[in-house]
Amino acid sequence: MSQALVINALQNGPLTSTEVANLTGMTKETVLSTAKKLRYKGELTTRQVKPGRYWVAEYTLTNPITEQKQSAPVDKLNPFDIRNAKGIFSPAEYRIMNAQARNFYKSNPSFTTYSKAVSSENNRQV
Repeated sequence: MSQALVINALQNGPLTSTEVANLTGMTKETVLSTAKKLRYKGELTTRQVKPGRYWVAEYTLTNPITEQKQSAPVDKLNPFDIRNAKGIFSPAEYRIMNAQARNFYKSNPSFTTYSKAVSSENNRQV
């Protein structure tokens, strides 16, 4: 929701973080963290300006029509694919989760069934 507010505020042109905070009613810290997330997504660019005594960030929306990227096909059903990351975790955290899942499933790339070594341990009679 905060990302949508920042994007709507920047529709008419570049604004500083203080101006975005005043327009949206969010705190300045929220605007800064939201802008950081939008920068990582590539929806927003930042430059430093000095309107007075201090340097402040000025945000501008990128034009998605002119900057379309061609990427490899994404497997939407694989939750551990880094390209499926929607922003709730950082890419580094997704890589760690992927490594943990591969360790758990013993390098089974489909993550659907246990490998033979794990299933034979589970079926062993005591």
